[in-house]
Formats: sequence, structure tokens, C-alpha cells
Amino acid sequence: MSQYCSNCGHELKENADVCFSCGKIVNKDRLVAKEKVVSNETQEGQAVATLSVVFGSLGFFPLIFIGSLAGFILALVGIYTGEKNYAGRSKIGLGLSIGSFAFWILISIIQT
Repeated sequence: MSQYCSNCGHELKENADVCFSCGKIVNKDRLVAKEKVVSNETQEGQAVATLSVVFGSLGFFPLIFIGSLAGFILALVGIYTGEKNYAGRSKIGLGLSIGSFAFWILISIIQT
């Protein structure tokens, strides 16, 4: 059975949540339920992965070894736990942490 938009009268596609003609949300309950499921699934591990990149970057100057160590630990946590969508970001944080740690070791060797 065909459904029609209550706003513009355009025929709706089967299982449509939004009218393609006028943009009115026609099935708000199902749309909200989909958003909750997607947001819960995709945000797990995002904070840890982002913090690993931040601390790995900060290890190059302001936080020296502390930033490198914190970024390294957070990157490992992000890679081995949480959502796999953010494992790539955690790997970037791991690379930055290792790079900043190696940078400071090199600087300390050069200064002696």
C-alpha cells in the first residue's frame, strides 16, 4: 500500500523515513532509534584514540616524555580495546608517541 507525505502529498518510497520531495520527517520514531544505535556503535573508542594522537603530538615539545608515555599507553589501549573504527587513529597516536620519544632520546644523546 502506498503512503503519501502529509506535508506535500508526494508518494513515499517503501520504509522511507524522510520525504524526498519536501524533506519532512515522516517516521520520526524509527529514525531516532537508528541514530541511537549508530551513535553508540561508532563512538566507542573514539576518545582514547583521539587522546593518543594528542598526547603523542604533545610529546614533541610541551610534555616531553610524559606526553610520549601517555600517548603510547593510550594508543595501545585504543588498538586492543574498543571499536575497530578508531584503531587507525590509535596507530597514528602510537607512531607519534614513538617518534616523539625517539626525538627526545636523540636530543639527549646530542646534548651530552
